[in-house]
Amino acid sequence: MSEDYFFWRELLAWYAENGRHHFPWRNTKDPYRILLAEFLLQQTHVRKVEDVYEQLLFNYPNLSDLSKANIVTLEGIIAPIGLKYRAARLIKTAEIICSQYNGKVPNDYNELRKLPGIGDYIANAVLCYAFDQPVVPIDTNVIRLFTRYFGYTSKNRRPRMDKELASKIRAHFEGMGSTRTANLAVLDLAGLICTAKKPHSTECPLSRYCLDLSSRVT
Repeated sequence: MSEDYFFWRELLAWYAENGRHHFPWRNTKDPYRILLAEFLLQQTHVRKVEDVYEQLLFNYPNLSDLSKANIVTLEGIIAPIGLKYRAARLIKTAEIICSQYNGKVPNDYNELRKLPGIGDYIANAVLCYAFDQPVVPIDTNVIRLFTRYFGYTSKNRRPRMDKELASKIRAHFEGMGSTRTANLAVLDLAGLICTAKKPHSTECPLSRYCLDLSSRVT
């Protein structure tokens, strides 16, 4: 049995039963809603985001409304999850999309990267979750799962900047017409089981072939 076959078979089966399917941004492919969620999720624990996300959508149901938002009001809504500077970036991004892209979130990586506050991860997340493009958003959670299971290492002090490591991870997704479900499964296993501290290895569906023996709990 190939490493990839076991990895994806067990991971996707686990995700079907245990994934965090209740998050509202996972039950839509609306590019605006997904873009908004990814802005809020950046450097923020997922459990803190849901209420703020819903409040923002209530106040600014579309990009046009967001582009006209009062920055003080927007900062106040975002304040409970910190990083209030995101408010200015959200407004500016909405303004640019409305003025330069006819109010539609771009479905092109290079165009997304031109927008304020959108780096590699958010760009790929929007392309994957909103437009079903076969791309792989890579953050620390994704890196942790793949480095532990497949035994990958990085000489880079910031593994997220390691292009060689990213290439190795993306190779495991090759051939998938859509990486949406696979990416979400990786995020959830990393967030719930393969945690940074004290991973729950006895509950992990991948523990049989995981190369990170140090993370196993007996």
